[in-house]
Amino acid sequence: MAKIEQLVTIANQYFSMKDIRKTFSMLKPFFHKHWKAYSALLFLLGFDIFFTLAFAWFFGNITDAAIRSDFEDLKRLIPIGIGLTVLNIISNFCDIYFETIASNGLKKDLKEHLFKHILSLPAGIASNLRSGDLLSYFTNDIHSIDGVTGSSLINLIRLPITYIAVLIYLFQINWVLCLISVLIAPIAIVAGAGFGLLLKRNGRKLHSLIAEINNTLNETFQGFQVIRSFTLEKKIFEKFTRENDDYFKLELENAKLQGWYYSGGYLISSVVFLTCLSLGAYFVYQKEMTIGSLLTFTNLVGYLVYPLTGIAGQWAGFQRSITAIERIIDLVEKPVASSELPAYSPVKSNIKSIEFKSVTFSYDENKTIFSNLNLQIEPGKMVALVGPSGAGKTTLFNLLQGFYQPQLGQILIDGISTDEMTLSELRSAIAHVPQETFLFAGSIRDNLLMARPGITEFEMIEAAKQACIHEFIIGLPEGYDSEIGERGIKLSGGQKQRIAIARAILKDAPILLLDEATSALDSNTESMVKQALEHLMKDKTTIVIAHRLSTIQNADQIVVLDEGEVVQIGTHVELIAQEGLYQKLNATVLKPKKAEHLYLVSK
Repeated sequence: MAKIEQLVTIANQYFSMKDIRKTFSMLKPFFHKHWKAYSALLFLLGFDIFFTLAFAWFFGNITDAAIRSDFEDLKRLIPIGIGLTVLNIISNFCDIYFETIASNGLKKDLKEHLFKHILSLPAGIASNLRSGDLLSYFTNDIHSIDGVTGSSLINLIRLPITYIAVLIYLFQINWVLCLISVLIAPIAIVAGAGFGLLLKRNGRKLHSLIAEINNTLNETFQGFQVIRSFTLEKKIFEKFTRENDDYFKLELENAKLQGWYYSGGYLISSVVFLTCLSLGAYFVYQKEMTIGSLLTFTNLVGYLVYPLTGIAGQWAGFQRSITAIERIIDLVEKPVASSELPAYSPVKSNIKSIEFKSVTFSYDENKTIFSNLNLQIEPGKMVALVGPSGAGKTTLFNLLQGFYQPQLGQILIDGISTDEMTLSELRSAIAHVPQETFLFAGSIRDNLLMARPGITEFEMIEAAKQACIHEFIIGLPEGYDSEIGERGIKLSGGQKQRIAIARAILKDAPILLLDEATSALDSNTESMVKQALEHLMKDKTTIVIAHRLSTIQNADQIVVLDEGEVVQIGTHVELIAQEGLYQKLNATVLKPKKAEHLYLVSK
């Protein structure tokens, strides 16, 4: 009884309609978009079956005509054979062409849909996704769905019809041979189903392991400096070797399963063919069949086995594809922050007030970052945020940019809730210069011009001059068209920071978020860039996460945060005279010779 229940469980896993429904529910819009190509493939399916039967008929009849020395029959059959060949070539070309449109077109659209979905994910979800996993969706998973697209899908329809058509045709030639073939061939279905289940399980492991390998590679290539600094080369290599060995073992297991499956199918086909050939020869000897009929039968008898082994094989491929689609569905089902991708939107007002009104926020249920936070920032003012690590400074930036949404309360810009603004409107009004600068691979020009559409050459150069980077750029062999490498690896930290500042200048947003944008600069460049920033901040609302005393002293207002609460507000002179956290932070600062380079607090 237990064995029967186990077999039922295995059968349910293999023929699970739930997986099939989920798969086709997700792919339905893409099938619909390419319905013309799929309709053409279905139409060509009829021609494929016709040519299968027609060529077998032609070979048999021309053989009999040759044996009879019937020249008139030969003259009639040869043009038919030429015509069938030409039509078959055209049909095969069309089949390949439309299959490419259907299969590759669907995968192209699925990639675009998936990429858009990832770009639309909320920051809370996106931050939990590993880059190696994301790469694996595009480099492996989507390319592994052939079992449910194009000709593979059509084969699930074509093969049963081919089997029935061939069965009827061969039954008319010799019903005894046909019956023997039919009794032997179904063994292929049972064998194919068993191997298909094993291949599906193995495929699921393969897809997961590929994602792990991609993660290891991605982290290695992005963390070369850290790996070398901590002498992790051997450890990383050993980790990659283990994963690579596991992948090789799974591939070997997959090869064994496929080898047994195809060998079994070949064995069954050979048994059927040799049985029919031997008995058929006897029937020819008994004058019950002609040689041409035997040739026709032996040419077609494989189609009594192949469709059955083919269906099992296609179904096994279908199951392997489902394991890839399962991963894609898990990602696609994650909710998006916006149905439309944000894009730059011209800002109507130049001066913005900001208000955090009774804001409560937590990244997870374990710890609340803000509880009933209230903070008003007047338009055109510079506000410095200070406080110990974990006080909520970076979280405040994230909330203001709409990366996360507060559980309670509102964030207002010029009296309008950010909930009522599109992400395009909100983020176009804000220019952010982070402490850790990110530049895109490409040229300096590419990185500057992405600040907003319609930037002129004059504006770009002026912004670079204000950020004190123009002289450096024109000194490069290719000037503004110089390639900077992945993540700007060819530039120093200070150079990357100044390009980021120039990019913020070009965006010309009314709200500036600066994470101590001069922290990576030397003392000479810092004073020049501070002048540029002062010009940039004119008539703009600026919030700075402050690390240096000089930044705090120049602020119109200092907001002291501690464990998500505003504990003090005032100017430097006011706060230094009060007992409180600000005074303690100031007292614990290490004081180098030049006061303007004091670090007040860590981020």
